[in-house]
Amino acid sequence: MPPESTGSTKRAEWSRYGFILAAIGSAVGLGNIWRFPYVVGENGGGAFLIPYIISFLCFGIPLMILEFTVGRGFRGSVVTAFGRLHPRLRHLGLLPFVMVIVVFSYYSVIAGWTLAYVLFSVTGYMDFETFTSSPLPLVTFFATILLAGSVVKVDLKAGIERANRYLMPVLGLALLVMLVQALTLPGVQAGLTYYLTPDLSVLSDPGIWVQAAGQVFFSLSIGFGVLLTYGSYLSDTESIPRSAVLIAGADFLVALIAGFIIFPVVFSFGFDPVSGPQLAFITLPEIFSTMAFGSFFGALFFILLFVGALSSILSMVEGGVATIVDEWAWPREKATLLVCILAAIIGLPSALSYAGFDITLFGAPFLDSVDLLFGILLVPVSASVICIAFSWLWKPESLLAEVNKNSRFKFPRAAVTYLRYVVPVLLFVTLASTVAGML
Repeated sequence: MPPESTGSTKRAEWSRYGFILAAIGSAVGLGNIWRFPYVVGENGGGAFLIPYIISFLCFGIPLMILEFTVGRGFRGSVVTAFGRLHPRLRHLGLLPFVMVIVVFSYYSVIAGWTLAYVLFSVTGYMDFETFTSSPLPLVTFFATILLAGSVVKVDLKAGIERANRYLMPVLGLALLVMLVQALTLPGVQAGLTYYLTPDLSVLSDPGIWVQAAGQVFFSLSIGFGVLLTYGSYLSDTESIPRSAVLIAGADFLVALIAGFIIFPVVFSFGFDPVSGPQLAFITLPEIFSTMAFGSFFGALFFILLFVGALSSILSMVEGGVATIVDEWAWPREKATLLVCILAAIIGLPSALSYAGFDITLFGAPFLDSVDLLFGILLVPVSASVICIAFSWLWKPESLLAEVNKNSRFKFPRAAVTYLRYVVPVLLFVTLASTVAGML
């Protein structure tokens, strides 16, 4: 078995439901609410759920289980876990560590936009281009980082766990209210038809399978080391397989419900469905400004977006902070301050890239380029490094003993073989197909 944590203080542990809520918060984010419905609608409707569920089962849940298991087994964040696996491998943990800081930086920009639009839903919507050209995006960007840092700097239970005990019920309630409203609109049938009518002919298109795999990564927070870090706070009494299935199921359910909200609203008001920022910050504000009780539902929708974004950001900050605390024994407050300062500096070009400063990278807005590199292309690389290293170099008996603790379902030796040979191939195919699709 891997060595236990060193130091004079025992590592903090989640309560059972605190872990579930925090991990759901990490997984549920903007990708579930504004990306998943559009990807489903544009890729065969209900037929897209077939490759998505297959990807979920074939490598999504297995990699989630592996990260939780590694975290608990090695009782450390991602760099520490690699170092305890083998001292010469410690530097491999720097990839997910850097990734999570960079993603935190630009994700806070978008989260800041949603925070501003909560206010706009009450005061009146500002044109998106006018908004991004004003100083407001910088204000909300720094406010989001400050808010996340103020939560993470305190101890685990009083910080992230307590925050998610409030954030997740708010997210669930907002989803439920928005769902009831959407399903009572006059054009609901057209939206649901677009969303769910299956076109099975698309299943022969390799691009659909790549989209499905990419959405699984985007949705479950795989490859960033945050699940591994969260796993390091798990007690030995927690069943990792059961928890992973609950978390992944909740993540999938939120994404599915988001589609039942987005498409009836968009189609009822005669708009074309679009993805990402244009949907959230241009199309939907126009709809909310004309619908009955639009201010209320607009505020509720952007609260939903902000809560989803913030809960994911908290896990990113924790991933960075835990690494610094584990590796350099910094006080938690000092480590949080460093992570937030780094994110503020790195994220500044992203915050300004839509503000008329024409800050570009590889010919695209800086935010879009860093998202492509750190949020899409490097994710299967990082996930592969984690999967290959720990499935090959951690003794199979130790890995299985850890994952099977307090679990009714016992993984056999074949599960390790699957992680060693099948999952890396699937990840390589996903990465190669993604790159090929960009050429």
